[in-house]
Amino acid sequence: MHKWSFYNPTHVEFCPEGLDRIGNDVDYQRICLITTPGFTKRGIVARLERALGDKLAIVCDTVQPNPDIDAIDATVELLNPIAPDCLVGLGGGSSLDTAKALARILTQPEGTTLSGHFREGLPFEDERALPVITVPTTAGTGAEVTPFATVWDFRERKKHSLTGDDLFPVKAVLDPALTLFLPESLTVSSGLDAISHAFESIWNKNANPVSIGLATQSLAISLKTLPELKKNPHLLETRAAMMSASLLAGMAISQTRTALAHSISYPLTIRFGLPHGIACSFTLPELLKYNAEADDGRLERLALCLGYNDIPGLVEAVNNLLFRLDVLGFLAAHRLTEEQALVLVHEMFAPGRADNNLRPANVDDVHIIVRDALSAR
Repeated sequence: MHKWSFYNPTHVEFCPEGLDRIGNDVDYQRICLITTPGFTKRGIVARLERALGDKLAIVCDTVQPNPDIDAIDATVELLNPIAPDCLVGLGGGSSLDTAKALARILTQPEGTTLSGHFREGLPFEDERALPVITVPTTAGTGAEVTPFATVWDFRERKKHSLTGDDLFPVKAVLDPALTLFLPESLTVSSGLDAISHAFESIWNKNANPVSIGLATQSLAISLKTLPELKKNPHLLETRAAMMSASLLAGMAISQTRTALAHSISYPLTIRFGLPHGIACSFTLPELLKYNAEADDGRLERLALCLGYNDIPGLVEAVNNLLFRLDVLGFLAAHRLTEEQALVLVHEMFAPGRADNNLRPANVDDVHIIVRDALSAR
């Protein structure tokens, strides 16, 4: 037995057309909407404007994929005069993470920046972040229920994280209909992100019975649903199932943080633009085999719960999944070769993530995992 706890205060509302009812029980009076240009073009922002009415003070639809700290700092200058009392993040992980990052900075003394914090080591004041409401439009990141925000510094080629209990969204509105428009590539990459989260939260030193249960249920849904979505992306019921799987994985990862797969992924996204879900998932079979060497029973139980006789059976199933989803095609499209990846091995070993892994790892272990993952493809 070991001591553990579980805390996730986000109020989750999962329902069709939840977007149009979002203003019914919102008490905030100066809401800022954080999203991407695409949602304005597709009319989703207009729906939120109608739902929120005069509670919506400003729409900021400038979010780009993998939010950069300089872009977020520029947005702070725009929003400071508005003095919002709540932020709504609408979109994929980039919009939700941007909203959380802004929530942290906008309560800091004027002049505080992410670039100053991360590049110069300037501390944040002990001020609580603004409340955030999340409306995810992908089924992958789980950011709608986590206290983390991933931000990027492309000038310095670094990835950073903001965290804190005050970054748990106060509410998450999940409307699976919002994912119906997703192209196949984004459906696949975001779905693989959810699968990566579920696996990473199980082979994790910080796992507990609740997080393992959530992650196991997530995988029971996602390993079956994601290939179905690739074949038939227009079924709302299937989209809802994948959004549920992503939510469950997000709740699990909110307790454990990520581990070695994510550590490996970051330089591949920064340097090659490889989609996050692809960068995280291509090593999953090798990591499953690697962690099986230190299994305390949880991975064996996972395999049985998912309908496989043993861990090698689960490894084979994950390998087959990556083949069916054409992960090799994603790697080729971004011109990622084994040689190029292995040059980055030292950057792939980030102790803050690698140390969460069930089985301890070092740079040499990462080299073997990445080599075998790419040669197996």
